Amino acid sequence: MRKIILFLAFCLVPISFYGQNSYFIADTLKCIGCIVVDNGEYLNSQFCAVEKGSDIIKYTPEEVKEYGFNDGRVYISKVIHVADSIKKVFLLRLVKGKLTLYFYRGKEIKTFYWEKDSTSFFELPKYHRDRRDINFRDDLEYLTSDCKNVSSAIRLVSYTANSLSELVRNYNDCKPKPFANFRYGVLLGYGMNKLEMSSFHSNSIASIDFRYQGNVLPGIFIDYPIKMSDFSFHTDLYFTKSGYSYNSNYTEKDLLNKNSAFVANTTSINIPVLIRYTLPTMGVRPFLNAGIIYTFNISNNTGLYTSTIYPTYIESTESNVTSLITKNQLGFTAGGGIEFKVNNAHSVFIELRYNKLYSLPNEYMLNKSDIQLITGLNI
Repeated sequence: MRKIILFLAFCLVPISFYGQNSYFIADTLKCIGCIVVDNGEYLNSQFCAVEKGSDIIKYTPEEVKEYGFNDGRVYISKVIHVADSIKKVFLLRLVKGKLTLYFYRGKEIKTFYWEKDSTSFFELPKYHRDRRDINFRDDLEYLTSDCKNVSSAIRLVSYTANSLSELVRNYNDCKPKPFANFRYGVLLGYGMNKLEMSSFHSNSIASIDFRYQGNVLPGIFIDYPIKMSDFSFHTDLYFTKSGYSYNSNYTEKDLLNKNSAFVANTTSINIPVLIRYTLPTMGVRPFLNAGIIYTFNISNNTGLYTSTIYPTYIESTESNVTSLITKNQLGFTAGGGIEFKVNNAHSVFIELRYNKLYSLPNEYMLNKSDIQLITGLNI
């Protein structure tokens, strides 16, 4: 048993080094753990640079079959057509499997190549040179026709390394999986918001019982996937118009009864910036998100009307308290909801969200909190 364990350890150690260290493989030479220099996408496609002492040795694609870096990037030597000529270059292997995807960065060109079942090898251009009405999605539809689970993702894929790699990985697995893609659309919601005291200033304000007021919030949104994962960068831009009207009664130190009426009207632009996690399920997809929110109050007209009740008469005064609501507010936002797929290109989501906004600068008295029900449609 001990001999078997030692033998397995002896076999697995080189494999571990091969997977974690930079290397290159030539016809008569294999170097694992040598220092391969990263010269950027373009130069990496032209030669393999290896550091040896104080010198840099450059190997051509004719001399080296394959080389890789510590971070897992692998370049393979392949013959391709470039500008009506045949040339041997290094291609960055993005995905390896039944369908293998490569990327080539030339001096004036960026393109992809595919290899299926290690037999067919062709370019995947964004558009066909002789048929502009045929693009890479038409080629992918043909290449992946034996896996219906990725057919709906073909029209959503973009001509980028991350997007194409995700599609090819899904094809190799051939399992139903939602495909992350950039989306934008319109939203409409209803919010309940209220003003909140940030500090004690006077009885006339502190005695007011601020209650929630309703408003409608129309707007737009974008949702950008983070490296084709289940996380995305989500941001909205929506408008709100709010009206506040409050009354309060209190007694001053002189034992006189007083009444305060606070009135405010605000028109605001709101920009929440969130990180969203969407559960990778098909059809109905729950999600959670959290982030920060900035509000710019385009207008904020406010007034405070105070009445002092004397035994024989009532004295009324009016104060301008515009400074109690600042132009700029910043805070945090969080929420969750459910997304429903309508068809291949469209979906609807419903979300319940909470916002807490603080005045900038903080010497302003009134903050704000929101509870919102939002629905959106990507178009």
